[in-house]
Amino acid sequence: TISAITALPAAISTGKVLSVNITPNSTLSQASNNSSTYADISGVDLVITPVSTSSKFVLYTNFSFDTGGNTDGIRSRLTYNHSGISQTNVDSAYEDYGDKVSADRLVAFTSSHYYLAPSTTNEITFRLQFSNQGSGTAYLNRKTLRITAWEYA
Repeated sequence: TISAITALPAAISTGKVLSVNITPNSTLSQASNNSSTYADISGVDLVITPVSTSSKFVLYTNFSFDTGGNTDGIRSRLTYNHSGISQTNVDSAYEDYGDKVSADRLVAFTSSHYYLAPSTTNEITFRLQFSNQGSGTAYLNRKTLRITAWEYA
């Protein structure tokens, strides 16, 4: 579920923000992953139908995490799916982006920015995924998790 913050202009012209969408404030419980395989964070998808095939997106994610004192860190990535295609990295350069600790526990807040030009007017589902980085279990506090998307022409 998303909330549209700005309305579409009557005439679309380049350089204009067409919509701003953000995941709703979430009261979901903490998520955990004890695997180095990425897992979906359920209940916080951002679903958008682009206005035009030439629409572009600037995306921003933020969340807090906890290594629990038993893992080396956490990795995250933002994915998208349109037309029933499987979740695909928005930017593969961020595939293994993460926060790492060499000893003890790390509790932190992190954010990332992305750019995407999907060339579609099909509905897009943006989803955040995470995994541990090392052994043990990584925890994600979904209370502060947000995905924000600015669609522009």
